[in-house]
Amino acid sequence: MSRLNRFYIAGPHQTGATLQLDAERSNYVCRVLRMQEGDALDIFDGQGGLFHCALQTAHLKRAVIKVLKPMPLAPQPTLAPTIALSLLKGQAMDRAIQQATELGVRRIWLLNAARSNITLKDQRLEQKLEHWRRIVGAACEQCGQLWLPEVLQPMSVSQCLTELSESVTPLIFDPSGAVMPAAVDMAQPLVFIGPEGGWSDAEMALFQQRYMTVYRLGDTILRAETMPAVALALVQQARGWRS
Repeated sequence: MSRLNRFYIAGPHQTGATLQLDAERSNYVCRVLRMQEGDALDIFDGQGGLFHCALQTAHLKRAVIKVLKPMPLAPQPTLAPTIALSLLKGQAMDRAIQQATELGVRRIWLLNAARSNITLKDQRLEQKLEHWRRIVGAACEQCGQLWLPEVLQPMSVSQCLTELSESVTPLIFDPSGAVMPAAVDMAQPLVFIGPEGGWSDAEMALFQQRYMTVYRLGDTILRAETMPAVALALVQQARGWRS
């Protein structure tokens, strides 16, 4: 089945249950995809579960689907990379999160870097987190990933480094590093992405104290919103796209 007919809907889901779609998704299913009652589609719950369904009621605003049967649970991607992403403004952050999800990250650490150009507190922070989690869900629909990456509350670089497990391999891209080799052995890479203004001296000192792996992109300097896709693609390719 085409992934155009696969949608993320948080579970749990039971065989025989009916689910009403919201107006936006109802319009997409009935008007854009032109699906008719009885047509097949899949839903996934973001925790590895995939379910075969059928469109029970074709309505432009209140479409209803019926869960027919579950498929085997997809294994959790325990070796997938993680990204520590400095907060960016507006659509730049949206694109960075979308691309990181499509490239197979398992977890997204949000960073309040010293030179981040955005501050989020309380209600606005919760609204932004919900917005970014919706972007993650849509990106998983696009790329076919059945496990939604976890989006963590913003923290400082120091806090992030403190919470890392010993099994994680943290790395950054910086002009001071060497070019990444064609193949690397990293079980659980964690890629740090700095803000538009770059890392502060204090943050670089923390990275050095941790003896972090440092790679460079030749003489190229990329925008902060572009760097996640480039860095993750390089890391994934070098380690054989292990998940």
